[in-house]
Amino acid sequence: MASNSLETRYSSSAAVSEGNAVKFHVAGCAYFWAVSEALLTAKDSVWILGWWLSPEVYLRRPPSENQQYRLDRMLQAAAKRGVKVNIVVFKEVKEIMILASRHTKRALESLHPNISVFRYPTHIENAQDILSSARSIFESVGAGYAADVDHISDRTLQTLFGMVGGPTLLWTHHEKLVIVDQHVAFLGGIDLSYGRWDPIQHPIADAHCDNGDQIIFPGQDYNNGRVMDFKDVANWERNELLRRDTSRMGWEDISLSVTGPVLADICQYFVDRWNFIHRRKYNSGLPCLRRYKPLPPPKPYIRRVDEPAGSMSCQLHSIYNAYLDIIDKSEHFVYIEQQFFITATDQSPGPIWNRVGDALAARIVRAAREQKRYKVVVVLPAVPAFAGDLQSPIAGKPPRALMKLQYDSISRAEFSVFEILQKQGINPDEYISFFNLRSYDRINMATPEKPDNVVNLFGFQIPIPQFRARNARPRNSNWDSVSSCYMFGDDDIRNVPWPDASVPDIDAFVSEELYVHSKLLIADDKVVVCASANLNDRSLKGSRDSEMGLVVEGGDVLATTMHGQPFQASKFAATLRRYLYRKHLGLLIPQDMRNPDGHFMPAPVPDDYDHGSKEDQLVADPLSDEFLQHWNDVAHTNTAAFRKVFAPVPDDSVKSWLEYDELFWKRFIGPDGFHFGQWGHVQKSNFSDGDEGVKQVKEELSKIRGTLVEMPLQFLVNSNIQIEDLGYDIITRQGYV
Repeated sequence: MASNSLETRYSSSAAVSEGNAVKFHVAGCAYFWAVSEALLTAKDSVWILGWWLSPEVYLRRPPSENQQYRLDRMLQAAAKRGVKVNIVVFKEVKEIMILASRHTKRALESLHPNISVFRYPTHIENAQDILSSARSIFESVGAGYAADVDHISDRTLQTLFGMVGGPTLLWTHHEKLVIVDQHVAFLGGIDLSYGRWDPIQHPIADAHCDNGDQIIFPGQDYNNGRVMDFKDVANWERNELLRRDTSRMGWEDISLSVTGPVLADICQYFVDRWNFIHRRKYNSGLPCLRRYKPLPPPKPYIRRVDEPAGSMSCQLHSIYNAYLDIIDKSEHFVYIEQQFFITATDQSPGPIWNRVGDALAARIVRAAREQKRYKVVVVLPAVPAFAGDLQSPIAGKPPRALMKLQYDSISRAEFSVFEILQKQGINPDEYISFFNLRSYDRINMATPEKPDNVVNLFGFQIPIPQFRARNARPRNSNWDSVSSCYMFGDDDIRNVPWPDASVPDIDAFVSEELYVHSKLLIADDKVVVCASANLNDRSLKGSRDSEMGLVVEGGDVLATTMHGQPFQASKFAATLRRYLYRKHLGLLIPQDMRNPDGHFMPAPVPDDYDHGSKEDQLVADPLSDEFLQHWNDVAHTNTAAFRKVFAPVPDDSVKSWLEYDELFWKRFIGPDGFHFGQWGHVQKSNFSDGDEGVKQVKEELSKIRGTLVEMPLQFLVNSNIQIEDLGYDIITRQGYV
């Protein structure tokens, strides 16, 4: 571990470490490429710690041009060079999760003796009985029978939700860590798995009628978690999601790469986990791993915070401590990009333990009293990634419950962040705002596919006629996706051709939420927290999921302004924040997956960022009137355009379940009665027929810049989004949040 002479912060097991090189990788395209660069040059060791690892995932795209860059093949090639590959994957309960860790172990270990895979933890023997009991109760609730939470014993709930010591059913090892040659490490929010690779323009269409070699997302890598979950991922080539009818869901995520003295602690973290599992579970002939060997330092100032390795009964919450301290000490702004926002204030009586919400409210109250400009910006997913209609009695319950917890955390509960501020006479809108991300694309619908069936949005199995190949004219596959049209410097959607007259252009446009999986906090353009930890109790409490991350500050100074005044920022923190803001506003050029730039390279290779450009200057000062006006205008314009073209939910226009039903009937009931409508496609009733309607749709879409949209805080505000019945209490009582 680190020397005791160095400062330890946030009750972390690691000390402050200086003289490191760190860089960010936004979205999976750049991150996966950076990992592949490190694997290509591996000479001694590859260590991977993962919640989900898919052996057949491609680190470079398109797959047809990069067969050797499939993860399993890269690990095999490294093993053949004499590299020792050690991997720890979370061993899931297969009745709950679809991670296929057994397949991961068998597939990789069969490739070469130098590859060793541990699965952990080993779950309790009566797990299946407990799950069967819980499932019966869930089904009775879904069928409408009266039930009470007392029907489930505390022992069952505690086991189910991990409140007894030792291995558990639902708490996980959630870290995402890759270490190559004990010299460079990758960590943050991105799993080496299906559904994570994505360029910054986030295409959600990938159908190619004239050239299958252009497919970017093969098999189950083409996924939409709102329509159907992954299935039987060991047979990853088989995908029931029709790519010619249904969009994928884009994936927003962030990870870091780092070199330097901090590798000592990061490597020790992996060594401790590996050796703990080795002794506890396997006790095989495999040798224990050797400790880290010191390396010469490169450059910024970094500290690492991590959660317990090996034992889930240990309660370390250094990431949580970091959040509280950084928010409290922030002077100008906090930017949070997170998969969840489930938190509480000191007055909150509910089941939520963490008080990040209270820290935010307290900091805003202080700013209001001092009459200083202070902003909190939070970017979240619009809907948790569960398949099915929100109104479904069974499938809709998990997302509804989580949405209720989030809305209660933000504004709807008596002790929410907004309510605390309003009781102090403060208008929350002046200090804190919430946003989602959304994208659109156009599917080449002339692409033949032959699945036997597909599960539609509402959970029904419906027959799909085998597609009969049309005499489609060859077309330019450059326009098999148009997601780049809302990015900087690319074509205007109004001018993009549609050469296949056999399919109506208007039927090809699709939209979906851009799912935010990031676990990021930036404060004052000076400090960054990037971790595997979500903003909820599962990740922050310390006795549940195990997590790790980095707190990065210092390093090179960037002279800039803050609210119009001269300001000395951290170049790393400011550049990451500016990059993300420009991405969300459509002020970055689309990524070319075939031509890597500096963002595709691991540390210490510097980033290619255009400081001083017109687009950079627009986002440089996060508190300037000009920037704030532009940010809010883009979010508002994008929201209105998406609402008119696609009528997505959630939306502020849908304030009750009655209005939700009206939207449902409008989309799914036609002149001929009930039909399975195309959710995510154009709301054609809002437009004229024929070519004029297409022109109107393109005119609206041309207004969209980037992916930023307003979070609909009024969605179902006049209804109870989720009744606090047994199903809800199962999620909250033991803190599955």
